[in-house]
Amino acid sequence: MDNNSYNEEDIAESKRNSRVGLIIVLVAVLIFLVAVGVIIPFVFAKNMVNDAIKQDTTQYNVSVTAVIAENIVRESDSSDGSDNKIGKVYTPVYEYEYNGKTYSVHGSVASGEKKYEEGEKVEILISDVNPGKMYDPEYNPTKVIKDFGSSFSKLFMLILIIPIVLLAVIAAVIVIIAVRASKKKKALQNNEENDYDPYDDQRE
Repeated sequence: MDNNSYNEEDIAESKRNSRVGLIIVLVAVLIFLVAVGVIIPFVFAKNMVNDAIKQDTTQYNVSVTAVIAENIVRESDSSDGSDNKIGKVYTPVYEYEYNGKTYSVHGSVASGEKKYEEGEKVEILISDVNPGKMYDPEYNPTKVIKDFGSSFSKLFMLILIIPIVLLAVIAAVIVIIAVRASKKKKALQNNEENDYDPYDDQRE
C-alpha cells in the first residue's frame, strides 16, 4: 500500500473523528440547554411560590392536644363553573381546651381525603392571646402546597432526567462505535503491512 493510500485513509479517519467530536459537543450543548433552560427557571418559580405561601406562625406559641371532633363533608363543585359535583371534600374540626375553656375550630384545609379520623388526637399550636386561633403544623395550606410541590418536583425531575440520560447514552454509543471502528481499521492496516512483500515488484 502506498503513502497516498495511507494519507487518504488518515484524512478520512480524521473527518470521522471530527464528526464524532461534533456530535458529542452537540449532545453536551443540548444537555446544558435543558439544564439551564428548564431546571433553573423551575427552581426559581418554585422558590417564588414557597415565598408567596409562607405563613407567619410566630403568634402560635402554645402547644395543646386537640381531638378531631368531626370531619365536615361537603360536595366539591366543578372547576368549570357548572353545577356539577365532582366529589366530597373533608374539613376537620379540632376541639381542645385552654384555661378551662373548650374551643371548636374548623381546620384551614379541605381535601378529597380525610387527613384525620374522628376521635384522633393531634398536637396543634394556639395563640395565648387569642386561643380561638389554631395552627396545625402537619395540616395547613402551606404544608399541603409544599408537599404537593415536592411530589411534583420529583416527578418533573424524573421526566427531565430520562431525555438527558438518553442523550448521554447516545453519545456514549457513538464514541464506542467510533473507537471500535478506529481499532478495527488500525488492525486491518497492520495486517496489510505485515502481508506486504517489498520484493513483489522485483519478482514481476
